Amino acid sequence: MAVSDINIFYDQHVDARHNLAEEFVGHFDFLLWENLKKNLAACERLQRKPFYKIALVCGDATYQSKSKRIAISGYNIVFSDPMARFAFQTNDKEFEGKYCLSNEAFLRGTSKFNLHTLPIFQNRELYIKSLSQDQYHELTSLFDQIEIEHKSVYPFREQLIRNRIFDVIHYVQKLDFTIQNAKTTSNKSLEEQFLKTLEHAFADINGEKRLISKSPSYYAGQLNTTVDHLNKILKTSSGKTTQTIIQERIIEEANVLLRHTSLTVKEIAWCLHFQETAHFQNFYKRQTGSTPIAYRIS
Repeated sequence: MAVSDINIFYDQHVDARHNLAEEFVGHFDFLLWENLKKNLAACERLQRKPFYKIALVCGDATYQSKSKRIAISGYNIVFSDPMARFAFQTNDKEFEGKYCLSNEAFLRGTSKFNLHTLPIFQNRELYIKSLSQDQYHELTSLFDQIEIEHKSVYPFREQLIRNRIFDVIHYVQKLDFTIQNAKTTSNKSLEEQFLKTLEHAFADINGEKRLISKSPSYYAGQLNTTVDHLNKILKTSSGKTTQTIIQERIIEEANVLLRHTSLTVKEIAWCLHFQETAHFQNFYKRQTGSTPIAYRIS
């Protein structure tokens, strides 16, 4: 996460910085919903945030991810990682939220822990858990402890904050029986590394920066493995080859650029590493049965 990305986030969303701890390993901040209302229109745009974000919220709102629209009401907790692209909107005048923002360096501290072994951060999607009133109050207590330590001068507050954040994560994961039995293997680790590498390649695509490569051999090389071995791992876990996953990710990104930016089809083709616009149009038609323009106006 570049410092420039952090600055852009604060410039767009935050009224003022609050007690940022420069001495921490990595970046951490604690904010309230009232701090994040500098530009509500920015919240409503589909975009990535340069943080791992945990939001404990109360009220009515809508999240729009890359693939679905999620309406929430009452008590909820929302997790997102830097690869998750989403928009947020609320018209609830009584809406409340407490937010923990941190990068990977802060959450890992001095350990080599892979955050993507945590089920809530595995799918590049928002993870939203509805809470009972008692669960909300218990999590509020943990968030309040984080806020207190964030403002304190205790020399070991960084470790305390990190511990409380993982208390929040594990509290929520234990509520969800569908993820309690999630297991990690070395093969799963390679799959996660591939997906993370792929996401980083797509993270900063814009009209001035293009996808570095759409070749399976490039991504295999980044992981110090062969395409054949990577294909074997991915076929076992997902039934898909490396090439298929890359192509699906290209279509996903193309749809976002078509629907949520003003880039022309020619510019999008360039962003996605196609040498000719016609090559992109033919690829898109083969994959979706439609054309880029048809999708844009649909």
